[in-house]
Order: sequence, then structure tokens, then C-alpha cells
Amino acid sequence: MLIRFALFASLAGWLTACDGTPAAPDATPADASIVPDAAPRATVTDTRTLQPGELAEGTWNAGPGDRVVIHLATATADLDWNIHGHANGGTQTVAEDYRQAAATYEFNPTAQAEWWLLLRNSGAAPITVAVTMDLYGDAAWNGWQ
Repeated sequence: MLIRFALFASLAGWLTACDGTPAAPDATPADASIVPDAAPRATVTDTRTLQPGELAEGTWNAGPGDRVVIHLATATADLDWNIHGHANGGTQTVAEDYRQAAATYEFNPTAQAEWWLLLRNSGAAPITVAVTMDLYGDAAWNGWQ
């Protein structure tokens, strides 16, 4: 019992200032310049069933200061995907991957444009792809083509 009292007395000493008032806890004020990410302005959720070799394309408009976080998931690693644009009549591929079962990509466009998400089934059986896109800023989903 005496040991507990001594331990309590020593801890109480740490929690009070020299004049007997409780000591202020060590705290660093929050940096006002650091702002956590806000919730997405909109979220697109959809599923697309693709036959072998079939592709689907969806589009959205976005530009500098916008952000789109794309999540893709399917049961097998048969999903090919890319993000691309068509500036000046060409095709500019931003990101792509092949034979995936899941993918997450954060897209921060450097130019205002219509951007495309291409999904392709590279397997021998149908796949169903769950698509979630979190839209930030002025990014706006146009739909599937």
C-alpha cells in the first residue's frame, strides 16, 4: 500500500506546477495550413459485366485542382484498365495496368479535358467489375459510352 501511495504522490507531482496549480499538458497547436482531405463531392458506384475481350469506357471532365480516386475490383485477375485522354486528336495514356483483380489509382489531371476510363476483360470467362470513383473539386462523371 505504501508503494502505491509513493507512486501516486510522485505522479501527482509531475501533474502540478511549482506553485501547486495543475500543469498544462504538453500540446502543440494544430498547423492551420494543413487541411485534411474533404469528403468527395460525389461518388460514382457501378458494376460492369464484361464478356471475354469486351471493353467498356466511361468518361468524366476534370482539370487542374480536381482529383478522381478510382477503385476497381473483380473476382479474377483478368481486368485490363487504363486512363487516357484524346487531346488534339491523339491518345494520351495517363496510367494503365493488365491482368488485375483490383486496382486503386488517384488521378490528378494537369489539363482540363474529358478523361476516359477503359476496362477490358482479358480472360476467357465473363467478369463483373465493381467500379467506385470518388470525385473531388469540379470533376464530373459523364457516364459510360
